[in-house]
Amino acid sequence: MPLNLKREAVSITDELGDVVCVGAFAVNYYSSYRTTRDIDLVTVSPLDERKLARLGYSKVESRGDSWFTPRGVKVDFDTKDVGRIPVTWIMEKSVQVPFRNKVYRVICLEGLILAKHRAGRSTDIADLQQLLRNCGKAIRWDVLEEIAGRVELDELRNISQGLSA
Repeated sequence: MPLNLKREAVSITDELGDVVCVGAFAVNYYSSYRTTRDIDLVTVSPLDERKLARLGYSKVESRGDSWFTPRGVKVDFDTKDVGRIPVTWIMEKSVQVPFRNKVYRVICLEGLILAKHRAGRSTDIADLQQLLRNCGKAIRWDVLEEIAGRVELDELRNISQGLSA
């Protein structure tokens, strides 16, 4: 993952506080394999557009909660859920990532796997395969059971076992 995006995640965290990175940026934390130029974020708080504007963020007019940071990186905000996973759960289970004496947070592996599984687009399926292939042994199935249905758990276990064989 490019260092400038990690720096950006730290800057966003410093500016906005309680945010968690999801999407391709989070995938690259667990398994660096594809490029991304934006950062998807979740936050429990409703977006304060005046605060964002005061901080130098600019809204992307054509896309609901998409903004450019003062440094020109596109960020997309979610405040309700990601892949039907409540933002409150994502925030609670997030992982702190140290970077140059600072930290930013990413969605936990289990939440990311389920979100990618539920999204089902071709890039999400590729992300899911990569995550299961490289991190399958680290999955905390008890954590996944908190948010996934029985059928989803069985599917993910089968895929994980097939990819690690």
